[in-house]
Amino acid sequence: MVFSSAEGSAARNFFYTAVIWMAIGMSFGLFAAFLLMFPDMVKAIPVLEYFTFGRVRPIHTNLVMFGWLSGAYFATLFYMVPRLAGTKLWSERLGNAAVVFHNLLMTAYTLALLFGMNMGREYAEQPWINKIATVLLFVLVFVNVLMTLANRKEKELYVTAWYMLGAVVTTPVVYIVGNQFLFPTNPISGVNDAVANWFYGHNVLGYWFTPVGIGAVYYLLPKMTGNPVWSHRLSMIGFWVIFFVYGPTGAHHLVNGPVPYWLQTVAIAFSVTLIVPVWTVLTNFYGTMNGKWGVMKESVPLKFTVSAMVFYFITCFQGPMQALRSVSAITHFTNWVVGHAHLALLGTFSFIMFATIYYALPRLINREIWSAKLMEWHFWLSLIGFTLFFVSLTIGGLVQGSHWAMNQSNAFIQSVIAMEPYHVVRAIGGTMILSAQFLFIFNIFKTATAGQAMATTKVATAPAGA
Repeated sequence: MVFSSAEGSAARNFFYTAVIWMAIGMSFGLFAAFLLMFPDMVKAIPVLEYFTFGRVRPIHTNLVMFGWLSGAYFATLFYMVPRLAGTKLWSERLGNAAVVFHNLLMTAYTLALLFGMNMGREYAEQPWINKIATVLLFVLVFVNVLMTLANRKEKELYVTAWYMLGAVVTTPVVYIVGNQFLFPTNPISGVNDAVANWFYGHNVLGYWFTPVGIGAVYYLLPKMTGNPVWSHRLSMIGFWVIFFVYGPTGAHHLVNGPVPYWLQTVAIAFSVTLIVPVWTVLTNFYGTMNGKWGVMKESVPLKFTVSAMVFYFITCFQGPMQALRSVSAITHFTNWVVGHAHLALLGTFSFIMFATIYYALPRLINREIWSAKLMEWHFWLSLIGFTLFFVSLTIGGLVQGSHWAMNQSNAFIQSVIAMEPYHVVRAIGGTMILSAQFLFIFNIFKTATAGQAMATTKVATAPAGA
């Protein structure tokens, strides 16, 4: 039933639909990659006239961020929070209504952008009606999560619940301010609009995608390794510091631009400070893995999780460094930044969600994953494909920046010509990534329809050592 009240149904349905939006969103991304090599392709085929790069690219980013990752995050909240609270989800029926609403909204996202209804703001391209609907969607989900925590039986909150509660509280503020809901009749314009846009564009990563993703790892690692979290105190230090320092960092996207110098300096300082909570998180994660590295050989979810942590380390070292003025002077506006964005949303948080789905879904439907071999293929194709993708964009970005630094009249055209081999490697890597996700979806489908019943179903209210 669409609006089922069965326990676990909302989390299960969000997982199912999220992977579909992942395939659609990544398909648009791969098409955009091919457009960079064959820009006249849309002119040759009349039906493709709506699929120009300027329309395809925001569809890709919106569906990956809000269709795939946010959908999987909603499922993760609905799966983990009740177990940490020692109770059931407050309303499965409300959760399933959110699933239906999410799918209708993502369809509206796609159609609006395909027909050119673009607000021209990064990650905020949707027309007002879709933005209002997005706020309503988050309210439906977050009320359910907050009420579940309010009815909890567990007295103390494990660190995962803290991270997820932090995301639930801060994300609405970031979205409402960044999308100018406070100024509907007198919108911010010019340079101030850029500042507001990057307050939103960077903090939707810092206050939504980061805390839920990190919280999920704090849940998964003790479960998959059997070790307690290495240091609960360190986990809480990381939580409070990341929520304190992330907010002012968005303006580092505008370094060397026409924004106040002091604002750039503040953004740079806070960006570099982000290394502190990142190191606390990574120290805790690798401490929790102590003595259990061998488990990775047999556990694909653990392979995805550990790989995500490696990519998280690279992301959170690369990010503060590229915020520095001297580095930004070379890397800004280049493919380096595109690679960095994918390192966070694909290499880190999507990998975490792959692990979460492989762990949680079998327990929600009481079926074993249908094919262990397909899981392995999914991991290796994703890892190798993404590595090719990321390395080509990073090196290509440095080549671009070097050409622009020459300050010659034909430097830009030279940089475009120089990008050709990197765009080819990017497309190859993207093809491998998308192929891996179709194997993933097929495995999930077969698990739901033909997977063997789990031998035992362990019911736990918190990760080991919580």
